[in-house]
Amino acid sequence: MPDRGPLVYLGVMKILRSIYKLADFPEYLPACVAATLLGGAVGGEGPILRLGIAVLANLLLYSFAVIYQKTENAPMAAVQPNGKTTNPIASGEISVRFSQTLSAIVVLVCLALNALLGPLNIALGLLGVIIAVGLSHRSISLGSNPLMRLGKQQALLSAIFAFSGYLATANTVNIEAMLLTSFILALGFLFAAWTTQKTTRILSKPLLVILLVFVVSSAYILFIVLELIPAWVLILIALFSAALSFVKHRYNPNQQRLPQILFDSVAISTAVSLVISNLVKAFF
Repeated sequence: MPDRGPLVYLGVMKILRSIYKLADFPEYLPACVAATLLGGAVGGEGPILRLGIAVLANLLLYSFAVIYQKTENAPMAAVQPNGKTTNPIASGEISVRFSQTLSAIVVLVCLALNALLGPLNIALGLLGVIIAVGLSHRSISLGSNPLMRLGKQQALLSAIFAFSGYLATANTVNIEAMLLTSFILALGFLFAAWTTQKTTRILSKPLLVILLVFVVSSAYILFIVLELIPAWVLILIALFSAALSFVKHRYNPNQQRLPQILFDSVAISTAVSLVISNLVKAFF
């Protein structure tokens, strides 16, 4: 009887590569982790295990949003020049039934993890699923608006991630949670407006200025006045962000615009710095 081990291994690896391509993890991982850990930092000194569960649940929620979007967009992607390279459903690597089954599994696991954290987290998870469907469903398509499009700076989902992280570490919901949620929403809308094509003007300059002022003032209150994040962590975020922005701007093969470079640098720096902060709390 022939050894079918290598064939099974190749088949499994092909499925895993297709799932990886379908979920597109590296694209949104830093922003999702950064928003969740930021919420946890504002929430207080809660158990790191609960915060880790919140991070995993939020990653699964965003994975569902991406998978659902690619499932809905597969017919259009199949006829677009580069659609098949980014959408394994359109290219035939993955069937629609498989993607739908995977979506259901991801949602169930996401909600199960949220159930470990509490009823409010379950409600946030359900709200996130509804938003994800609304952003990509053909008859609704909220994501067609540049401010609402599904991306790493998606404001509504980012606010859910931050609030979820907050609930994982805080005992009560207070004004700090509301200020954090408003800060994340405004920041997401601001970067969404800045990273659109130059020919598309979705917000007037006065509104952009108002958003910028609100973001800066909220950050000042949260992190300077209330000191919800240690000063050394803020310095680490600033230094990492400056270094990453310089490197990405200096070596920019994808010709990213400056606002996108800044967003990516801040997201990665915030995620790394807050991970370091939580490890310091856990071991020292």
